[in-house]
Amino acid sequence: MSAQTKGETANQAPLFQVDAASSVPGKTSLSPKRPRVEKSGLADIFPYYAGFSFEWACRELRRHPIRVEEPILDPWNGSGTTTLAARLIGLASVGVDRNPVANVVAQLRLRSGAVSISEGDSPPGSRDLDPSDPLLSWFESETASRLRDWTRYSESLPQSQSALTYVSLFNVVRALTGSFQGSNPTWIRRTGPNRPRVAVPLDVLDGLVRNERSRIADRLPQRVDASGPVVLATGSSRSLPLSDSCVGRVLTSPPYLTRIDYAIAYAREFALVGVNVFEDREIRSELMGTTLIRTNTPDSLPLGTVASSLLEQISAHASRASNGYYLKQARQYFDDLTCSLDEISRVCVAGAIMTLVVQDSYYKELPIHLGAICKEEAERRGWDLVEEVPFEVNRSLVSLNKSARQYQKGPVSETVVTLRKQ
Repeated sequence: MSAQTKGETANQAPLFQVDAASSVPGKTSLSPKRPRVEKSGLADIFPYYAGFSFEWACRELRRHPIRVEEPILDPWNGSGTTTLAARLIGLASVGVDRNPVANVVAQLRLRSGAVSISEGDSPPGSRDLDPSDPLLSWFESETASRLRDWTRYSESLPQSQSALTYVSLFNVVRALTGSFQGSNPTWIRRTGPNRPRVAVPLDVLDGLVRNERSRIADRLPQRVDASGPVVLATGSSRSLPLSDSCVGRVLTSPPYLTRIDYAIAYAREFALVGVNVFEDREIRSELMGTTLIRTNTPDSLPLGTVASSLLEQISAHASRASNGYYLKQARQYFDDLTCSLDEISRVCVAGAIMTLVVQDSYYKELPIHLGAICKEEAERRGWDLVEEVPFEVNRSLVSLNKSARQYQKGPVSETVVTLRKQ
């Protein structure tokens, strides 16, 4: 399936056939929120932050008919819930994400059958470790060197085995460095006076990696009957690698305006793929919602009334840096959101359906109605509202910052916003 596929008129090709009951629009009791433990769709093989559950994604893709040659797009594909759901339903899809760690997990979830591994295989002996290797932020030199042996070995394997080995390494490294993760799960500490580097005997480390590979391999089904073609691309939602008017359906969850630094949250996994996000600001600054303020950015796009009002309230807030850093960060987020919506509009055919899962949040005590903002900005770009379904959220990251708990906050909603391109 080429990412350059063009759409045709509605009477030239059949629709993807869906169950009649499932295609009727209307409010559903099935929340998009992921359960605390989700195993369907291999969602539990790696704890990647996700905007919706696999079960919900499958159901949502069946609700609106789509022409088979017009792929489904997720411009913030993450660990690949949308692309996997589309594949198993038999629909073509394109998943785009700037985070290479997420793309490795998405690739493993998409494998077409069981992955064959040798129980006793291991990398060749250690080579000298680069003294600037980012793994040294958590591991003693000998342990870091052995982990680097495993990543080099992984690169030599076929794609499915390489993805399996990398995800296994992600999980092993997370387990070994649990002491570096504080109460805020999105911020990872590095070694320091009170946090010595981790040292693991090499034979023990090899055993942990092999056991994790076997555990995940046992979870992979022996065969996958569905064959929806998938393209995964490492890229930005602000510059989608797609031609004009080729996408018939969008199912996605944009990063929320919660100041979650996704690069830092996955700093250990980035280290395994050779990126030091504490020093290399490129990927970190490009991710939507980053806490870094970019320089030399294009002029901001005009905003609707809801987003503009929020920026005015942030600017006028009495707390420190509200009229400085925090205002810039929110403005940058909305620049990314509106630029991404422009790109989504460019690549979608007339009549395309876009479903966004968005969660409200707070700046201090100021509510951020992200669902209303996304709806308004999409409508300003020629999309009509089909339905808007809110769900109360019992678990969120709103109160992780202890200093922010002094500000009064109300309930948080997660809203499923469905729109149709005019």
